[in-house]
Amino acid sequence: MLRSTVRIATLVVLVIAAPARAQQVTAVTHAVLLDGNGGEPVPDAVVVIRGSVIEVVGPARSVLVPRSANVIDAHGRTLMPGLADMHVHLMGGWDGEHVDMLGYRRYLNSLLYAGVTTVLDMGNVLPYIQQLRHEIAAGRIPGPRIYLAGPVMDGPDPFWPPISYVVSSEAQLPSYVNQLKMARVDVVKAYVGLSERLLTGLVREASKESLRVFVHSWSLGSADVIRTGIAAFAHVGSPPISDEAVRLMRERGVASITTLATLESFSQRRLDKLAFLSAPLVAQVTPPQFLAALRTFAAKAPTPAESTARARGLVRLQTAMRNVKQLVDSEIVVAAGTDAPYPGVFLGEGMHRELELLVEAGLTPLQAISTATRNAALLMKDTTWGTIAVGKRADLLIINGDPAHHIADTRDIETVILGGQVLNRKELEFDPKSDPGFEVAGSVARE
Repeated sequence: MLRSTVRIATLVVLVIAAPARAQQVTAVTHAVLLDGNGGEPVPDAVVVIRGSVIEVVGPARSVLVPRSANVIDAHGRTLMPGLADMHVHLMGGWDGEHVDMLGYRRYLNSLLYAGVTTVLDMGNVLPYIQQLRHEIAAGRIPGPRIYLAGPVMDGPDPFWPPISYVVSSEAQLPSYVNQLKMARVDVVKAYVGLSERLLTGLVREASKESLRVFVHSWSLGSADVIRTGIAAFAHVGSPPISDEAVRLMRERGVASITTLATLESFSQRRLDKLAFLSAPLVAQVTPPQFLAALRTFAAKAPTPAESTARARGLVRLQTAMRNVKQLVDSEIVVAAGTDAPYPGVFLGEGMHRELELLVEAGLTPLQAISTATRNAALLMKDTTWGTIAVGKRADLLIINGDPAHHIADTRDIETVILGGQVLNRKELEFDPKSDPGFEVAGSVARE
């Protein structure tokens, strides 16, 4: 018995004495640095990454690059944080209704290819999005970091039945919220079918489980919705926002997600010229059958009712742009999101379009970039990512161009670094030889 004990103790000592596996070190040198906070670019900067974390940030003249580092010379290029899309639906497809869950590799690749390294899924089939998040976190599927809401909480006649929990009474709320808590959702999504009373009850029950409620509301300007205790609006929305609502949002720390790209989709303004479908962020990652379907959709002559709806959509987009500018000027947290996919709003490329629309709305390029970096992390109350700083997760992009002055330059991505790993973007491109050819099926919208 004594000899057995000694043998075990010896094994323990050997395990403790074993050297730790060396972490990979990468250094990006001589870059123009945009740290994501909105400040002016820093020339000739160096960022050293050890493992998945940023270890050093500073001017080239004062940073000693480790000899063991894999050095990426970014002279003449811009280094910025990976982008975050804070409103997506990871079900695939192209029209916002018919899904392509079996083709998950397609749209996860398209997000990474476009430099989107973090997403918030704002409505999905709960077990499906749970597994997708788990497998990406475990490293078995390449993809962006996923935050999720799970199914949306809607009224007795839900607009998206397959991805909704139907709420008709307050008595249902504790059970639903408990299910979401057990599923480790990050936020709770409330939809427009909820009455003010049910929304208030949902906020109350969610708060008991330390969960925040993000609301899809047609009435961003409604002070009553803000007073229920919500944490954020899932869309900036198109009704003009009132001064009272802005004041309440600022006082209560209520944030908003933008989703201008989807409002543009409803107007079909972008589909007037389809040259963007040939750009790399779309053409290199999208199944040809999806592009063909979109071209057919865009070429269809509108009915009088559709023409009226498009004109109304353009007014809504313009109003939402003014709302965004007002919220940003009022120092309210505004995070970029696309609501992708919709016609002309692609998972990945859609975030670059969102940034362009934010600049069209009156934000500076640096402000727009901050909505998809620092502000996205603020929205999720997570201090581990979102900016380029010591101790932050190393999700980085090297850009050929000057996005601080020309927002469209964010599209010209040379390198994507995800959790300290340099991705092979060629491997993320759509390959017709290996793709199974899945087609969209099954609408999630109410008929």
